[in-house]
Amino acid sequence: MITAGVDVGVDAVKVVVLKDGEVLSRSTASSGGGDRGASAEGAFQEALKSAGIKSADVKKVVATGQGKNDVRAAVQRVVEPVAAARAARYLYPSARAVVDVGADQIRLVVMDNAGKIEEAVLNQKCAAGIGVFLRSMSRRMGISLEEMSRMTGKAADQVIVNDSCAVFAGLDAVALLQDETPAQDIAQAVHEAMAARINAVLNDKVFPPKNATVLVGGVAKNEGIVKALKKRSGIKFMIPDQPEYACALGAALIGADIG
Repeated sequence: MITAGVDVGVDAVKVVVLKDGEVLSRSTASSGGGDRGASAEGAFQEALKSAGIKSADVKKVVATGQGKNDVRAAVQRVVEPVAAARAARYLYPSARAVVDVGADQIRLVVMDNAGKIEEAVLNQKCAAGIGVFLRSMSRRMGISLEEMSRMTGKAADQVIVNDSCAVFAGLDAVALLQDETPAQDIAQAVHEAMAARINAVLNDKVFPPKNATVLVGGVAKNEGIVKALKKRSGIKFMIPDQPEYACALGAALIGADIG
């Protein structure tokens, strides 16, 4: 059976196509601002083309993400914590928690031994927009997000930016740029501050297990954030190869009733 999961986030659309539980294809596209439906459809068609199949071959399309209601092909819609939890358990059967850090939100889901969700925690307001903030900072610094992510640990001097709010952190970082502070120093300060914000969410109500927590979402690809967060939280995160596709994978698994 072929199913598809479509995750429509604030910044990007991610699509995963499955056949009998195995990934046939993936695709991604910009979420398209006010026309998320068209962006979702375009990404879906690109995934079908990559898999060498047609829409009629897909038995079920399940949508998730903030723009899930814009996915016209979807016959089912699920909230992001449910999709992330399903993907985490599929990828790592021993997982008891999953942390999803994307462009806009931070989500923590804790599960029992059977994979049933026990508790879900969403970000505090000032932890919102971390992914968007990191991308904005890399542009201001004139480097790619990937280059910026590799700079943690290379700082010559320790500088600090506000870790209580991404907006204030951005203002501090801009001031450092104007003072001609080295890029690696700013990058490390930004990563440390954002790791502190994520860790605050992790410790808000529940404490995810140190050895059974999965980290997904686009920010999970940022080496600097991951390094700083591991050190601050003490958690040995399990991170899949393409963490940004986790919710789309979870949606496709739900469509196939797998995992």
